[in-house]
Amino acid sequence: MKSLSKLYRYGPGPSSSHTIAPAIAARSFKALIDPLQPERVQVTLYGSLALTGQGHKTDQAVILALEPYPTEVVFDEKTRVVHPLSLCFEAFKKDELILARHYASLGGGEVTSTDDESVCEKDIYPYRNLEEIKADMAARAIPNLKEFCLLYEKPSIEDYLLDALKRMFGAIERGLKDEEYLPANDNPRLHWKRCAIGIYKTAQNINDPDAKREMLISAFAYAAAENSASGDEVVTAPTCGSSGVLPAVLYYEYKVLGKSLLQVRDSLYTAGVFGNLVKQNASIAGAIGGCQAEIGTASSMAVAALCQLEGLSLYQTEYAAECAMEHFLGLSCDPVDGYVIIPCIERNGMGALRAYDSYLYARYIAPLRKNQVSFDDVVEAMKLTGDSLTSAYKETAEGGLAEILKRKK
Repeated sequence: MKSLSKLYRYGPGPSSSHTIAPAIAARSFKALIDPLQPERVQVTLYGSLALTGQGHKTDQAVILALEPYPTEVVFDEKTRVVHPLSLCFEAFKKDELILARHYASLGGGEVTSTDDESVCEKDIYPYRNLEEIKADMAARAIPNLKEFCLLYEKPSIEDYLLDALKRMFGAIERGLKDEEYLPANDNPRLHWKRCAIGIYKTAQNINDPDAKREMLISAFAYAAAENSASGDEVVTAPTCGSSGVLPAVLYYEYKVLGKSLLQVRDSLYTAGVFGNLVKQNASIAGAIGGCQAEIGTASSMAVAALCQLEGLSLYQTEYAAECAMEHFLGLSCDPVDGYVIIPCIERNGMGALRAYDSYLYARYIAPLRKNQVSFDDVVEAMKLTGDSLTSAYKETAEGGLAEILKRKK
């Protein structure tokens, strides 16, 4: 597994796999071509990047990162590629190709390449699954996942996670002040005025404490998700598309229940381990595993953090994270017109609420029965499910709600 700093990245939405990662690839390619002084650059997007790149602003991300070179972006929707988030950079002098490099986005802003190894990130944790981690913690009497992580992370991770948390909360707070329309195309179904602030105001007037809690968490999730859809800065948790789930749960603990910033910061270690395990053994990219990979993982991370904050055992934490993921299995990634507005924003709210429900199950049901499905089991099941989904249900805007609403235009 890689450092938690590679899981909690920050940058502009709406999609870590479609904006942050391509921009990272573009900046790396720019460093390679600067000594060569090309006259122009062509970037070809394939797979999901081609099919939904305009809605996710992939073209704008790479053009900006490659400035001042004149850049043409080609959306190649027909060429079949091994990886659904592939892109190719080519630099030219006159009509002569002087350098070409190929990259793939892995989800959450991570990039890999076979011909530009400078972008490839290295593992720092020597474990493949949660069972190995639990066995090592038991053998060495490591009391919690924070202490486990600190054995492998650099000391600077403490400050990094605190900064990431503040950025998460900043996205929510900015989102609760803005009532503008979300940027989209001319599809009237996507002409959506931000509603986080409306949900928040409604919540303030609810007397039922349970309903009030759920609406407040929903408001926080919508605020961050609407920020991401607008291209504002968010923190990948584990992706931009699911960036409202974990922050919403944590902001409720901080703002409403009075947990300190440092207490909440420490819960990011626990959430990060569970998110990293999914990233390593399955995928966190909607274009690879469907929305189960994004919202499902985010919900698991959120409930893992919540269990840690509420003092539950590691067994209960695993129970909760497994429960959250299990009940998102098979969820397709079907953004309408390729814009992360419908159904993505609402799914952030539902993912946060599912996390809270899973916490209640872990707190009150886990002591009554041993769960027969481990977290490692459900991650494996999620990968099998994602592999069996057809491309129409993996961030191509060609299936599911995207197809149904397309017919109603």
